[in-house]
Amino acid sequence: MNVDGTWQLTMLTGGGEETVELVLRSAGETLNGTFDGRPISEGELQGAEVTFTASITSPLKAKIKCAAALDGDAMRGEAKAIFLTVPFTATRMSAPGNPS
Repeated sequence: MNVDGTWQLTMLTGGGEETVELVLRSAGETLNGTFDGRPISEGELQGAEVTFTASITSPLKAKIKCAAALDGDAMRGEAKAIFLTVPFTATRMSAPGNPS
């Protein structure tokens, strides 16, 4: 599965929708990139399953663990913080060799 590109990720929080830019680059099963401009960590791609850890500052400052299923130019999953789990969706805005 190709996960590389820039994604628009939308989380449904108690305060409404939060949308951030997620940039992913794969090297085998390893994922690198940024979440809202900050580097992700622990990124993995296993088949159509994507996992990574990101730091957020809104609606609160926290570290979240994200897990999602990739389906072409869309992804759906959950972001888990210590006391909260929120669903998210993402749409690929661009991919290498396929400008938006």
